[in-house]
Amino acid sequence: MKYHIYTLGCKFNQYESAKISELLESIGYERTDFKDADVVVVNSCAVTSEAKRQSLQMARHFKRNSKAKIVLAGCAVHDGEVPDFDLVLGNGEKMRIIEYLDKIGKIESPAYFLNDTMNYSISKNLDRTRGFLSVENGCNWGCTYCAVPHFRGTKIRSKSLSVVLDEVRHMVDSGIKEIVVSGINVALYDDNGLKLRDLLEAISKVDGKFRVRLSSIDPLNAMTLENLFENDEKLCHHLHLSVQSGSDAVLRDMGRNYTADDVMKTVQRFRSIDPLFAFSVDIIAGFPTEKNEDFDKTVELLSNIDVMRIHAFPFSPKNETKASKMKNGVDDFTKKIRVKLLKSLSNHLEEKFREKLTGSSQRILVEEIKDEFREGFNDYYLKYNFRSDAKVGDFVQIDV
Repeated sequence: MKYHIYTLGCKFNQYESAKISELLESIGYERTDFKDADVVVVNSCAVTSEAKRQSLQMARHFKRNSKAKIVLAGCAVHDGEVPDFDLVLGNGEKMRIIEYLDKIGKIESPAYFLNDTMNYSISKNLDRTRGFLSVENGCNWGCTYCAVPHFRGTKIRSKSLSVVLDEVRHMVDSGIKEIVVSGINVALYDDNGLKLRDLLEAISKVDGKFRVRLSSIDPLNAMTLENLFENDEKLCHHLHLSVQSGSDAVLRDMGRNYTADDVMKTVQRFRSIDPLFAFSVDIIAGFPTEKNEDFDKTVELLSNIDVMRIHAFPFSPKNETKASKMKNGVDDFTKKIRVKLLKSLSNHLEEKFREKLTGSSQRILVEEIKDEFREGFNDYYLKYNFRSDAKVGDFVQIDV
């Protein structure tokens, strides 16, 4: 029997797909292309309406072009009605996929998270160099635009530190050179009083030549980790900040608990450690109460703090959220224009950041080989292509 997995969305989904892969292979399944598969799993995303649309589109594509049993799993299943595929599994059920493989229909427990735990780990990673390490599930912040608590639950579940460290050691022993620590809201990690800061400190003490990258985190919780980056050589000097807007008024309407000034202070404090400290950010364009002057404040903030990359998304109203009931003052055309402007700004700021590194020596993790060229990311999460005879998984110093 053969299987194929297609993953959409966050790093947590990528981690769960690796676990699903491991579960299927434990009962004799082999990974293959979707056209040759007996089972195709679409691990879906529904953080935006577009993400859900793409998830369903891919599932339909596989249904039309494959003889496989199609399994739609994950967040899209919890987001209203979904079409009938061979098997539809919610977030709780997808991690028990082996139990349901011989069944058909929709199997979903909306309150699965009440009894859910984070007591599982993976012994394999689909990537040869970068491993995703998910340590926390759930979010109870209640941001007005976000349906993730509806998909993932408001009960916070954290993986025990002992399980995390065993998993890290296995990843390092198997050749993983970059470990990406992630969660639905990783800032909420709490293992009987041990917080994210304690977790990162413990991971960095594991023997081996590897680096650690932290997934998305809000500005205020990022500041609590500040001095970890002063002496820890394994922590990449790059953070992905969940900023969402540069307007205090819009941030309040979003239910975020920080201001634009907090974002500025966060960046300044990390840049006092390393003037080149890199920041990528998430921004929502066209929130219902975002006026032109609010958008201008966002552009101004991102330009002033010299972010390295901007991930811009048009506001997408989601059921079960307060923002979906707000009077929408931004039309779809304006949203598209704002996203386009942010992407253009992102290209400009990334090029500006690259120029700052000119003349420096950068550590690159080789991830791909293309003839005599090697490709990979530096610690600041910039990709480079260069001539070398290094192998995949090697760290290489290059002059840029």
